[in-house]
Amino acid sequence: MPALGKTRSWEAFEAWCADRGLSPAPAHPWTLAAYIRVLEGSMRYAALKRHVDQIGQAHFEMRRTRPDREPSVQRVLDAVRRREEAKKRQKQKPPPPPPLFRAEDFLEEKTAKKTRTQRSKAAKPGKAGKTSKSLRATPKLVRRKRV
Repeated sequence: MPALGKTRSWEAFEAWCADRGLSPAPAHPWTLAAYIRVLEGSMRYAALKRHVDQIGQAHFEMRRTRPDREPSVQRVLDAVRRREEAKKRQKQKPPPPPPLFRAEDFLEEKTAKKTRTQRSKAAKPGKAGKTSKSLRATPKLVRRKRV
């Protein structure tokens, strides 16, 4: 099976070079780096690395040089790996922090106040018509009288 993958990788690289008028063997490292950038969108890093290694091995068997070992090609492969890792980190975002306040806390407090005022009104039947003053949540708009 590995020989089949090697020939497919080499044939795909050779066809890509032929479409662009480039020499597949001896291939310039920039040619292989450009090919990596083209395949970056369609392959994961591990598959791309295997693909490039197979191209390098086929090239070595023909010319006794390996363009995949050049620093420029390695830098491009490292950049592809870093971009893939960054995408994985973005997908694995931590859950958002819990809210500072829960709505239930405020709702329970308001209902508790209502029950206290209702109890006090029920306990004092003589003051049924009077209401106690309390602070408002919103300011009351008052119109000034003209003198």
